[in-house]
Amino acid sequence: MKSTLRYTVLLLSLIVLLVSWYPAGASELPRGWTLEGIHEETQQPDSTRVMPVYLAEPTGNWVIHYDPDTPESEKWEYVNRIGAAIVERIDELEIWVVDPPDGFAMDFSFDSDVDLIEQDFFVSVNFDIPPSDPDYDRQWALPHIQAETAWNEMDDLRPVTVAVIDTGVCMSHEDLGDRVLDNGYDFVDDDDDPDDVFGHGCSVAGIIAANIDNGIGIAGFAPNASILPVRVLGPGGSGSMADVAAGIVYAADEGADIINLSLGSMVGSQVTKDAVDYAVNSGVTVIASAGNSGGSAPGYPARYENVVAVGAVDPNGARSSFSNKGGDIWAPGRDVHTTYLDNGYKALNGTSFSAPYVSAMAAVLEGMGSQLHLDGGDMTWTCMKQGACQAVPGS
Repeated sequence: MKSTLRYTVLLLSLIVLLVSWYPAGASELPRGWTLEGIHEETQQPDSTRVMPVYLAEPTGNWVIHYDPDTPESEKWEYVNRIGAAIVERIDELEIWVVDPPDGFAMDFSFDSDVDLIEQDFFVSVNFDIPPSDPDYDRQWALPHIQAETAWNEMDDLRPVTVAVIDTGVCMSHEDLGDRVLDNGYDFVDDDDDPDDVFGHGCSVAGIIAANIDNGIGIAGFAPNASILPVRVLGPGGSGSMADVAAGIVYAADEGADIINLSLGSMVGSQVTKDAVDYAVNSGVTVIASAGNSGGSAPGYPARYENVVAVGAVDPNGARSSFSNKGGDIWAPGRDVHTTYLDNGYKALNGTSFSAPYVSAMAAVLEGMGSQLHLDGGDMTWTCMKQGACQAVPGS
């Protein structure tokens, strides 16, 4: 009798302990517990699958990575359950970008159909603001990369499409006449008018494809390059990495041979990496600026292994003081004279303007059936064809 009473007391004590341990007002059992046994996944937040950002400015949106086998109806059910609004969809990557309700914090529940949720954040262009020599009127970069030698040695080149994923492109600039394609897109305003109102993408496009020997302005390096304009950065020169990813996917689907990314952040993101992988797997060469913080490694997306990271050199061939190190190749990035807004021209600084020289070189080489030679040296026409580029002092 005493043993039975003792057993009953112990059982009741255990029940009280469990009830007091389980959070008051919770609607579900503790992790892994069900009425039938331990086999059902939790609906509580899982910190290993929620990725906040700490070294960049969040946009306030979140990027949901779905399992590829998730039905459309279940995706909508999940978004509705957390009370979020759809901001953007990148269906090729099984990704939805959402805006959760105010005060939501990171209170995501997880189903088996959600692989990862990460914060969207702002990225920005890589260049000095304001430019140090706005009246610089010589293209020292072209002799540096041996442009005249290249032009003399070029035979018939296959046309190549270079996507400029940036602040847009100056669609009506007189020096880009007939060089800009009309199937671009604006992911900032969600329309088909990717005209540049900031000037950065306009300058990038001129380095690649400004008309040669037309009696006006400057000469771009790649006479066989057409520009696919993709606007992902707004009028202040910044935008979200989710828009950048959407732009990369769009460019790959529209047949770009080369993607130029003169933008970046010191923080990586899965959505950008997935988009880069998508483009590379589609046969696209992705080229990005290394960044301007003077650090020992490139920023993102340049730091990804399958992206060509481009650092900047000065007219004397040494590393520009602002340029991050660790790039795959180096190109002119200081006092780069190029196209600008309102049929204008400006001298600009930054790895943003180094990357398009490499994109232009890649376009010419691809037009010849060749490819870039990446050895961490200073890019010139001769070493791209023969190898062994000269080392960059300070790199």
